[in-house]
Amino acid sequence: MNTISYQPHQLSKHDVESIAHLAGIGFGQGDTPDMLEDTVKHINAADSIVLAKEGEALAAFSMVREYLWR
Repeated sequence: MNTISYQPHQLSKHDVESIAHLAGIGFGQGDTPDMLEDTVKHINAADSIVLAKEGEALAAFSMVREYLWR
């Protein structure tokens, strides 16, 4: 399995759709327009995103946002 870290603007349309698909499975919503919209909002709010791929298939993802306090 390979992991790659991205900033939100570096993700392709396919990456975003794959994240939304996997998130939809996790939340029991499947592929819906609302799930895609919510995923895009979370991606845009993240400072970094890590994708774990098995071959070309997305197996897991993580979104991280910096703390706003010290």
